[in-house]
Order: sequence, then C-alpha cells, then structure tokens
Amino acid sequence: MTSFEDLQTFVDFAVDYAEDKTEGIVVHGIESSRSQIRFSQSAIDINKRWRELKLEIFLILKGAQIGSIEQSVSNKDEVRDAINTTLEFTKILPESQFFAGIEESVREYAPVRRVFDEKIDEFTVQAPEIVNSAIDAAVTKGAKRVAGALRFGRKQEYFRSSYGPEGTFKSTSFDLNVRAFQDELDYSGQGLHCGTMPTKDEERMVEAGAQAGRLSKEAIGAEQGEPGKYDLILSPTVAADIIAGVPGSANPFLILIGLSPLGDRMGEEIAPDFMTVTDHPHIAGALGSHRFDFEGTPTREVRIVENGILKSLVHNTTTAMMYETKSTGSSALQSISEGSKMLLPGNSNIVFEAGDHSFEELIDGNKPTIYVTCNWYTRFQNYQTGEFSTIPRDAMFLVKNGKMTPIKNLRISDNLMRMFANIEALGKDLKQILWWEVPTPTFVPYVRVSDCTMTAATQ
Repeated sequence: MTSFEDLQTFVDFAVDYAEDKTEGIVVHGIESSRSQIRFSQSAIDINKRWRELKLEIFLILKGAQIGSIEQSVSNKDEVRDAINTTLEFTKILPESQFFAGIEESVREYAPVRRVFDEKIDEFTVQAPEIVNSAIDAAVTKGAKRVAGALRFGRKQEYFRSSYGPEGTFKSTSFDLNVRAFQDELDYSGQGLHCGTMPTKDEERMVEAGAQAGRLSKEAIGAEQGEPGKYDLILSPTVAADIIAGVPGSANPFLILIGLSPLGDRMGEEIAPDFMTVTDHPHIAGALGSHRFDFEGTPTREVRIVENGILKSLVHNTTTAMMYETKSTGSSALQSISEGSKMLLPGNSNIVFEAGDHSFEELIDGNKPTIYVTCNWYTRFQNYQTGEFSTIPRDAMFLVKNGKMTPIKNLRISDNLMRMFANIEALGKDLKQILWWEVPTPTFVPYVRVSDCTMTAATQ
C-alpha cells in the first residue's frame, strides 16, 4: 500500500528525472482514499472504497511546446515511463497558441481553515448508519421510495515545480444527494448537502433526506403548468446551476473561444447594485478552497462582480500576460476533450454575498411566481449571447397569495445575462452546492428573478 512518503518520492523523482530533458516541469502528486455508498428502493445496495496515487504532470519541452499527462503510479519505473511517454508525444506537437509562461516565483502560502476532518476514519465506519437515517427521514416525511448516493474521502497533495515552488495540502470532502419518490414518478423531491467536515454535518445530512421526502409529498397532484412569463424563485440548487453561470464564465479562455456571454463587458453594470460575487479560495469549509494553484501561485480572492459591476476575471500566468495583469492564482490542469488537458484558469469557490430576505418574504407578492427546487439538463443555444434552456425536475410550485400549488412539465427558456440583470432579491442564508449539474462549489442563497420565460416541456 502506498503512502504520502511514496507520493513525495515519486514527485521528486519525476521532477529530477525530467529537469534536464525539459525547459520546465510541474508535478502534482495526489494520494486519495474515496468511498461511495449508493442506495435505491430505500436501501443501501453499493458500498465501495478505493485508494489511488496519481501524478498530474505538465512539462514545457521548449518555448510553447507543452505536454501533460495524468496517471496512476505505484513505483519509479511507472513514473519514468509516464515522463518518457509525455516527452515523446510532446515532441510531435506544434507550439501551443495558448501558453505564454508559468509561475517562477517562490512565495508563502496562506493556511485554509476547516478543510480537513481529523475524524474522517470514524465517519467511514458511521456513514452507512447516517445514510440509513437520511433514508428514514425521507420516508417519515412521506416518501414511498428513496434513492441517491453519498460520496466522501480524504486527499493529500504534494507538488513541486522545477522553477522552485513546492507545497503540500490535505483535505476531506463529502457530498450527499437524496431523491425521494411517490408511486407516480412525477412526484419527486431532492435534498443535497456537501462540505469538508462530515463528522460535524451528520444532522444536516439527515435533514437533506427529510427535505427530499417533504418535497416529494408536497409534489403530489402536480398539474400541467401554463407556459408564460413568471417571476421565479430559485432554490440554491437551481441558482448555483443557472445564476452562478455568469461569474463562472468570467474566464478569459472561455471569452476567447466564444463560450462566455461576458465578452467585452468589463466595467459594465450587469446586475443590481446589491449583487457582489467573488471567487474565493480561502473560505473555511469550502470544497474548492486551496492554498496554491497548479502552477504554484498563491491563491487569492477575486471580486468578479462588485455592486452589480463586472470587475475582474480569473487568471493564470498565461492569461494574465495576455491581458497585461497579474495571475489571480487560478491555474488548473483542465480537460478540454477526451484524453487532452490544458493549463487554464478555473474557479475555486463561487461565493455570492447574501441578501436580507427570508424565504417567506421572497414568495410574498402579487405577480405570477413559480418556485423551482431542482433542475437538470441545462443547455445553451448560444453561449456568447446567453440563450439557454433547462428542465425543472422534482417538486415545482405555482405561488399565489403565499399558497404553493404543485405543477409540472415546464421548461425555463431564457437568457442568462437577462436573468442575472433581473434579480430582484436574495435570501439571507448561503448554502454550499456541489453535484453533477454544479461541478464548481458554489455558495448561494435563494434567488428571486423577475419576468422569466417558461415554455412547455416535452414528455
């Protein structure tokens, strides 16, 4: 069984082996232990655990001729083979048009609080019992069947760059997704909870099950919704997928390749003046928090939207040079296609500044309003202009005079920038969201957006 000492040995060996064969190399070693408990028909059916030691390698052969590989390793021979394979492949590649340099300074890294649960091994033993408690809570609140998954684990990282930077980081994580159903599949609800300290969040995991069961029961009798214009109240789950798409696209790479609606809007007012959103890698207890980026640049907070104004983009060394600014410590080795990765800017945690409204205040009003608790399959018709559609799943409600009536079979078909500009109010409480529709950890409250277009969903 490999250890953290093996990890350090492999990283140092990789850098030393490649140093005289390249202009530069950065190697991240990650030793992880991960677990997954899946459940369906209100019972656990899969409980598996696995360990892995892998290296993420980025090398500069010469100039802008760059290559990368991600590979599991268990001995120095496999490390050497990974370096040699990457070198041979890189030799036949043209110089990258999207590489202008890499971090070369050695600097201090700030600590990040509450990202490692010292009792993670205890949680591994307790996890099945917690899952069963979440299932029971969903059934108690009215669910007939419950399904979902709990993922959790620990990770230790050691990186070293031939330019000098090096560092270590360790973290734990968990995310629970509970879906509850009635006999009729249309009547369903979802509960989510995630974080870094699982032994301190058992009660809220159980509450996620209760929420799924409660919403499932409240969805019973849902009728076909009427297409039209509505104010929308978006749960944090939905807001993290839709509304956070704006700060999530404040990325120079996405802008340059035409996959961002922010284009040349720097300095413009794109939201109400009560809206402030940051990329914040030092939030305590956040899944995306980190001390350093892939290149070894210290991470820092970036104010993307401040009082409604688009203020900043996230940058790595290359895009900072292109935009004549400084790196924000946001570099990551990211997949761009199957088997291909690039060193690009990326978000850590997207964090909204909370508002001052309770949920009851958000639903209070005379305008036609729909409360959306969950959505799947967000698709863009045009990334540059922001036209998109997404399908509300699970419980959805028409709100009239404070009363909520379950409805179904509607689709949100609107424009991302228009919705961001039409935010009327934000809730008081932030919730961290991470699941397959929201891959970047996002802290966001309930959000009310005016005059949104709802169309009929296909069966």
